[in-house]
Amino acid sequence: MAQISKKTIGNLVAGLLFQSTTIVFGQNDTETLLRLDNFINSSCTTNYNQIRSEYIQSILKHDVFYITQETTNIYGEKEKEVNEFIVVDTGLEVKRFERIKTDTPLPELKSYIRENFVLNQESAPDFQALLDYIYPIADWKPDKREFFFKNGKWYFLRDAYFRTKQGFEITVSPNGKITHICYKMRWDEHETK
Repeated sequence: MAQISKKTIGNLVAGLLFQSTTIVFGQNDTETLLRLDNFINSSCTTNYNQIRSEYIQSILKHDVFYITQETTNIYGEKEKEVNEFIVVDTGLEVKRFERIKTDTPLPELKSYIRENFVLNQESAPDFQALLDYIYPIADWKPDKREFFFKNGKWYFLRDAYFRTKQGFEITVSPNGKITHICYKMRWDEHETK
């Protein structure tokens, strides 16, 4: 019986020692994290700006935000680094718009569009304006924007290289409901016009 008690007491002491060690290290980690957070907070500013546009409100179900994060003085230098994000707040989470790489289907973008939105000749300029907000063209690129309809698809040109074009290809039903959105990196001239 005495042997069981010594073993139980030994386990209890070892458990308390382990627990107190974890608490002490946990406090140090918390203090370190606070110092690190203070350093970052003193070096970074983040601004959240809702993009208020009739195009976004009439075409998308959700709010869109432009986030700017500036980092200064990290290494004692006067330059600043700026990161910019365009995000959508779905009401459940904040997400970046899908990243365009090569030929890229965009099912999430399609899911953000209002069910009652119809893409037609009258609404195509509004859709082009929406794309300018959520997928802006870099300032250094020449303005190659145009849009047109052919064979049940809308094409929203964003860029051109020699005799190829790239941009959004949007398939619509006969009544103008969007059924598929993708970004194509190459269209040949004869393919689209």
